[in-house]
Amino acid sequence: MDPIFIFFLVMLVFLYLLLIRPQRQQQKRVQEMLHNLQVGDEVITAGGIYGEVTAIDDERVQLEIDADVRIAVSRRAIANKVTPEESAQMAEEPEEAPEPGTAPEPDAFEESEPAAEEQKTSR
Repeated sequence: MDPIFIFFLVMLVFLYLLLIRPQRQQQKRVQEMLHNLQVGDEVITAGGIYGEVTAIDDERVQLEIDADVRIAVSRRAIANKVTPEESAQMAEEPEEAPEPGTAPEPDAFEESEPAAEEQKTSR
C-alpha cells in the first residue's frame, strides 16, 4: 500500500473522530430534547429569553416569560431546558434594573489639594 494513501486514511478517521462524530451526537441530543419538550418545562431560547412552556405544536412553542406575557417561538429557537436548580436560583436572586431615565452615579473622585493648586497655577 502506498504510504500517502494510509496517511489520508488515518487523517480521515482522525477528522471523523474529532469533528464529525461529536457534532452528530450534539445534534442528536438537541433533537431529543426538542422532541421531549412538555408543557411546564422551563427553557431558555437561543436569544437568552427564559420562559415556561405553555403550549407546543409541530413548529412553534409558546412561552410564558412573565405573568400574563406569552410569546411564540420556533421549536428550533429553544436552546436548552433549565434545570430546577437554575430555576430556583433565578427566583431567589432577581436582578435589579435601574429605573428608566436614571443613570448610575459615577464614583466621586476627590483630588488632593496640592494637585488642585498645581493645576490652577499652571494656567
